Amino acid sequence: MRRFIFGQTRISGFTFIEAMVVLFIVSLITLTFYETWSLGTQHIANAKYRLGASALANQQMEIVRSLIFDDIGTTTGIPTGTLAENQTINANNTTYAVHTVVQFVDDSTDGTLVAGTDIAPNDYKKVTITVSWGGASDGETVDMTSIFSLDGVESVAAGTGILSVNTLSTAGVGVANVSVRITNNSIVPNIDVTAATDASGNLMFPGAPASVQGYHISVSKGGYYGNMTYDPYPISIFNPTNVHASVVAGSLTAATLIIDHTSDLQIQTEDPFGSALPNIDFTLSGGLVIGVDASTGASIYDFTQASVTDSGGEEDFVNRSTGEYTLELDPSEIAQYEFLRLDPEETVRDTINLAANDSKSVKYILAQKNFASALITVSNIADGSPLSGASVRLHHAGLGFDTTLTTDTYGQAYFPVNSTALDAGTYDIDVSAAGFTSSTDTVTIVGSTLEKKSISLTP
Repeated sequence: MRRFIFGQTRISGFTFIEAMVVLFIVSLITLTFYETWSLGTQHIANAKYRLGASALANQQMEIVRSLIFDDIGTTTGIPTGTLAENQTINANNTTYAVHTVVQFVDDSTDGTLVAGTDIAPNDYKKVTITVSWGGASDGETVDMTSIFSLDGVESVAAGTGILSVNTLSTAGVGVANVSVRITNNSIVPNIDVTAATDASGNLMFPGAPASVQGYHISVSKGGYYGNMTYDPYPISIFNPTNVHASVVAGSLTAATLIIDHTSDLQIQTEDPFGSALPNIDFTLSGGLVIGVDASTGASIYDFTQASVTDSGGEEDFVNRSTGEYTLELDPSEIAQYEFLRLDPEETVRDTINLAANDSKSVKYILAQKNFASALITVSNIADGSPLSGASVRLHHAGLGFDTTLTTDTYGQAYFPVNSTALDAGTYDIDVSAAGFTSSTDTVTIVGSTLEKKSISLTP
């Protein structure tokens, strides 16, 4: 609204910009209040659920306390008993997951079976009850542990031993809080128990019934690449690294499984000049070694995947295991492309070493076979090994071409150095390397073709 007075103009009310500023400030205050209110409400609700979970854990533990010692165990666990390992209970308008683990403990006070100083290692039972809700994150879990001992002298159940599971990183360090699932359907009652490793990466099960390769073990942890045991050869078509575990009565059996952080790998297909090559078919295989070929002794890996790069020449592999991976061009691509090298270069020409907890990008360099070019490979005549760091000069006086390159890790030098194809003609090659006799040769470029030449130097 405007009010006009003779000789001047007086404006009252808000302009459009002022109104927008006020609206923005009000919206910001409202949004901040809403987020604060919403977060507070979540905390209040979570506190309510935590109280309910604590009460539920106490209730379940009271049920355990009402049992006789021999019945304290889960119906599918080690030791066996009358308790359910997993339950779903509705309370406080939410759904709780209740997980119960019972384990015999070989207390060191009276010696241990491992040290040979305790012939009766079943000293007492440790009961752990975990109640979780929502997404079962660290903030949505309640744990309760209690110890139950036998009145009198402990004894070893006939036909039982100790199963010990160790989880190690690739560096040989124990990994804590790994979820270990153990199943055995070859004994009655069947066993299906899940528990977590301690701070040293160990999980011990005294009182495990004797069984020959009947204990199937799988290990997992968030952010880690899991592992498992396998049937022995020839049930498995290879000799497994980890065979299903056995337990011998009165003895300790140890099973060790490797588990480490996952990693991400990106493959980029490019030509020698740095331009992306889209839609390239290839196979990536490797990672976790699960065994060896029974005939050849070659490593067997748990991962093989045929893939194709996208329109930008990229393909991502996420949550992969640490280890060695091999790249192989699809047969449909071999007629069109020559594999040159990986960037960064690896010791083995077509192999990628992926460390744990890594994010690695590797360029897969491919040369078009229908492009006028030359690939010179230099090797040691004594043993055929590639010579890296050798000087390779390609020149043609009449065409005005004269370029010198240094061979890569695989003894290769690729010409030209840009996207301009080589002109037709016969080029001279001069090769030299420290400690070797120099050599000369020629290569003839005809049409749009990649020409390859191998040159051996004498030490």
